[in-house]
Amino acid sequence: MTNSDEIVEAEFVRFILSGELDRIKEAFEKFASHLISFIHKPIHWVEKHHCLVRLNAIFSVHTEKTECRVTHAYLSLALSLIRTMKELLMAAQKRCADALSSFRSAFTLSDGEPLEWTDGVCCIYELIQGLVTKDCFNNGKAKLEDLINFFNASLNMSLTTDGSYENGRQMKRRKGRKGMAKYDERRNIESRSYWIDDMRACLNDKWIRQDAAGDGRGVK
Repeated sequence: MTNSDEIVEAEFVRFILSGELDRIKEAFEKFASHLISFIHKPIHWVEKHHCLVRLNAIFSVHTEKTECRVTHAYLSLALSLIRTMKELLMAAQKRCADALSSFRSAFTLSDGEPLEWTDGVCCIYELIQGLVTKDCFNNGKAKLEDLINFFNASLNMSLTTDGSYENGRQMKRRKGRKGMAKYDERRNIESRSYWIDDMRACLNDKWIRQDAAGDGRGVK
């Protein structure tokens, strides 16, 4: 049972639907506290909205059906709470979006143009997989999903773990490129990491070799 299911199937909701009013006050207080806590938890906003929509539908329909004034009063309180929680959730989403926009605005070129990955989706998947395999973040504790979330947030991309796994399968099916580096010289197995091999070649040719006497500032 998910967190939202626990709320939708709470004692207060059951009392409302069954017409049991003996303990309705205590049940509502518990329900309200649980719902407020749920909205403040670090749970994806889609589940929170889904929970509020389900509750709103249940209470709205029952408001039309009930003739009991006590039940109607508690339904009004519940619907008012739902509206308040929805407004709170929307405001939190906006603050999050504003913060993310501000975070991304820091990654720009000198002329103000947003920093953007332009070397292809397959290439960045290869880079990410290389970083994960080499244990480059948090001493190897960072997982593929963590790096994908980082690149998505910082560069406004839409990478997925499934996309990375599919790119990995395609890499394994590569035949290797003639004249390129081999990842196993002893068994003469050619490298399948085309983009990483190209990056290594660029680093050696454009920076280390061409600017051997400098520190690379003049190399593009």
